[in-house]
Amino acid sequence: MGQAGGGEDGSYSVIVDFATFCYAGDAHRLHKPGQLEKQVESNGYPFNKIFVIYQGFSNSNRPDKTFYHQSVNDIPIYIVWVDDIDKTLIDNGIDISKSQYVSDVDKAHTWKNHVVNHLVAAHYSQDLSKSDYIVFADNDCWMIKQPMSWVEVGIEVLKANPDAFIVSPNDGEPQRITQVISQQMFLARTDEFRQADFNQPGYSGNPRDYPEMPEYHAMGEGRIHYHCVASGKYRYVLPPEYRYFHHNRLNEDGTYKTNYSDYGL
Repeated sequence: MGQAGGGEDGSYSVIVDFATFCYAGDAHRLHKPGQLEKQVESNGYPFNKIFVIYQGFSNSNRPDKTFYHQSVNDIPIYIVWVDDIDKTLIDNGIDISKSQYVSDVDKAHTWKNHVVNHLVAAHYSQDLSKSDYIVFADNDCWMIKQPMSWVEVGIEVLKANPDAFIVSPNDGEPQRITQVISQQMFLARTDEFRQADFNQPGYSGNPRDYPEMPEYHAMGEGRIHYHCVASGKYRYVLPPEYRYFHHNRLNEDGTYKTNYSDYGL
């Protein structure tokens, strides 16, 4: 278990889990030796359990079991396969009959794939860990600098600010409170996240009524956005010293680019 603030006696007062996600096309990167460890350890926090949510795999192309990690620094890892996305969304309270914008050309932002991961992770975290908090992170996102664990800081923010729905490490922009959401990497109260209304309350149904990209409204970040607007909640973004990075650019061999000087870091 992890503890916000850390106790001198080493005791832990809250349960914090970590979840990341793997689509079939990214499996070779997540399974590169040391990659999952790097992602988890970058948070500087003793998580209780690690959940890896897999989707987009057929029975014939699932990775060999030699790829599976048993633990990271003695933190147990739980592998969860999402085979039936529609059923999983329905089971987690999502109305899939509601009409949503789907791009003819942008295949990277398919809303069902982007929504199901976090719901499944929160479900398993609450059921298996009875966790108080959960950190969600895309498998190409991890911390690159922090003076102390951003998770500890984030828990204190959530404790002090009941209207903060999620806390994110810094994305290169100023510290802020906002209802514009990114689902790349954030911390949430597990129970509150599971009880949230992610069926876009207040959304007109027409993405052209809004400034965000059309896909935003149906994806996880848009659904968190509409829940926050309807409930008076917000996203709290930590100051720049708590910096994560989205490694969405690749080297020629398909590995993640980590030369941060290219980005002025």
